[in-house]
Amino acid sequence: MATVTVDISLPAYKYKEMYQGSVKYLVAKSRDGRMIQLPLSIFQRFVTHKGVYGAFQIEFDDNKKLVNIDKLF
Repeated sequence: MATVTVDISLPAYKYKEMYQGSVKYLVAKSRDGRMIQLPLSIFQRFVTHKGVYGAFQIEFDDNKKLVNIDKLF
């Protein structure tokens, strides 16, 4: 399995606009320089009144299907 770490800084108003609109994916640059496209919905459990902020470790299976996402502290 592969893992990537991404740093996300998404204010609440922007997340809300994206979530309510037609945007389904968030494009982020991983710490190792790769651009990855992630479903916006995977961040839903991490949304606070300020938005989505932090470092996230994302795990994929061999078919590049999302397996798990964890917030790093």
